[in-house]
Amino acid sequence: MPRHQLTLVVPKVSGPRGCAFSAPPGYDGLTRRDFLATSAATAIGALLVGCGGGKNLIGPPPPTGTITGDVVDLTGARQPSLGQIYLMYENGLQSGRSVAVDAAGRFAFSDVPTGPWQLRFHAPGIAYVPEEFPHPVRVTVTADRTTTVRIVTERGWEDGSPMVEIYIGDSFLPAQPLGSPTAEPILKSGSTTRWDRRGLRMQTTASGRWDHRALNRPPSYLCEPDLVGNFP
Repeated sequence: MPRHQLTLVVPKVSGPRGCAFSAPPGYDGLTRRDFLATSAATAIGALLVGCGGGKNLIGPPPPTGTITGDVVDLTGARQPSLGQIYLMYENGLQSGRSVAVDAAGRFAFSDVPTGPWQLRFHAPGIAYVPEEFPHPVRVTVTADRTTTVRIVTERGWEDGSPMVEIYIGDSFLPAQPLGSPTAEPILKSGSTTRWDRRGLRMQTTASGRWDHRALNRPPSYLCEPDLVGNFP
């Protein structure tokens, strides 16, 4: 008999001892192929019952907290609708989450897993975070609590010109804030490029056209690529 015509037989366990595997209600009599297809389509799947005491093996959802903050200028005045805030992991990798600064100059991230994170402000050509202020801003999220931060900005281009920022992590180097960690950063010849160490380990950046000592403190390095080509 072909495998797809086999009927899934669910053993019944009499008594609380041991582990049992059972299908959700309404799955009796389905072929193995139909059972798997229906499970995938409904995202129900099989129900696992834990050993002893009937404990759920999935467990409770991980604890989360909230991050709120405001974006201000050097005088402390809130800056309405100024830029985007990106949520990054501790090692500098983008989480894929971002929010716009609202009309009151505030932003918020809800349901953030507990632990260390980083926040990056982005408003190219409009505003930037001055060098004397930490950026990205490091935060620690606590379960069921709200962590409040403040991001200080200044209007205009940093150093008076556009700049490409590349974050060097422990196993990635994406251009910020939208570069893919698995892609090669593309730089324009003559453009100012800043390499920033955002990983948990000491890093270096070197090529045929530039070389820099370990990016520890200060954690950044400026260069201007002046040759067209592909550089490892």
